[in-house]
Amino acid sequence: MRKQILGEFSIDRVVEYEGPFAALQRIIPQITSEDVDANADWLKPLFLDDANNAIMSFHSYVLKTRRHTILIDTCVGNNKPRPQRESWHLQNYDYLQAMARIGVRPDEIDFVCCTHLHADHVGWNTQLVNQQWVPTFSKARYVFAKTEYDHWEQAHRSALALNQPAPNHGSFADSILPVVDAGQAMMVGDDFEFEKGVYLRAARGHTPGNCILHAHSQGAHAVFSGDILHTPAQLINLSWSSNFCYDAQASEQSRKALVHSLADSSSLLLAAHFPGPVAGHIVSQGDQFRFQGLKFGS
Repeated sequence: MRKQILGEFSIDRVVEYEGPFAALQRIIPQITSEDVDANADWLKPLFLDDANNAIMSFHSYVLKTRRHTILIDTCVGNNKPRPQRESWHLQNYDYLQAMARIGVRPDEIDFVCCTHLHADHVGWNTQLVNQQWVPTFSKARYVFAKTEYDHWEQAHRSALALNQPAPNHGSFADSILPVVDAGQAMMVGDDFEFEKGVYLRAARGHTPGNCILHAHSQGAHAVFSGDILHTPAQLINLSWSSNFCYDAQASEQSRKALVHSLADSSSLLLAAHFPGPVAGHIVSQGDQFRFQGLKFGS
C-alpha cells in the first residue's frame, strides 16, 4: 500500500510479513470447498493460493494527522517466545527498518493504539534490550481499552496463580506489562477520542474489549477494523466468525454492523490482515459482499 491521503490525514502501512498463513478452513471452519469454488474468481490469487491457504498480511498502520502520529496495531514482534505457533516463534523481521522506509522513527509515535490485545497485535509494543522487554516507542502513550486490558490481566493473573501456561502466547507479560510498568499505558473507554475526527468504538466479539478506530477528515472516512474480518472470504457469509474469536455470536453481530455501514459507500476499510492493496471498499454483490481494493497497487 502506498501512502493513502484521507482529507488532511495520511495513512501508511508497515509490513512485518505477507504471504500464505494457514488453510482457509482453519481460519473459517464453516467454509466449504464449494464456497471457495463459487467465489474463486475474486478470492484467487490475491486472497487465496492454489492450495486454499489464506494470503494474509501482518502489518501496522501509521495514521498522521496535523497533531499526532498514531501507530495502529503492532504485529507479532521480534524475539518473542511463541513456541505454540512456529511462524511467530523468535521471529526476526525488519519491521523497524520498514518503518524507517516510510520516514517514521519510533520516537515520533505519539500514540500506539491496539484494537485488541491478541499476540499478533501487540508484539512491537516492546523490544528486547539487554535481555529486558522495554517499550519500543519511547515517547508514545499506549492506548488500551480498559475492558480488553482487564480481561487479559485477569487471565494472566489466574494462570500464574494456578501454575498454568500463560494465555495468549504469553504476550501480556512481554508486550503489555512492560508498557504499564514504564508508565506509558493509557486505560480508556471504548469511546476514547484521540482528537477531533479520530476515535474508538466498541466492536465486541473477537475479544471481550475489541475496538475499531474511525478517522474522519474533510468529508473522507476510514475504518481501521482490526480482526472483525480476518479475510475477505468472510464477506461470502457474514455469520462466519473466525476460529480465533472469543464470542462468535457477538463477533458476527459486530461484523454485520460494520459491513452494512460501509457497503457501497466511499468509506475506506483498512483491515489488520488483508494483503495488498489493503485499503479498499466493501461492495454489495447480490446477497453477499466483496472487498474491492484500491487500484493504485500494493
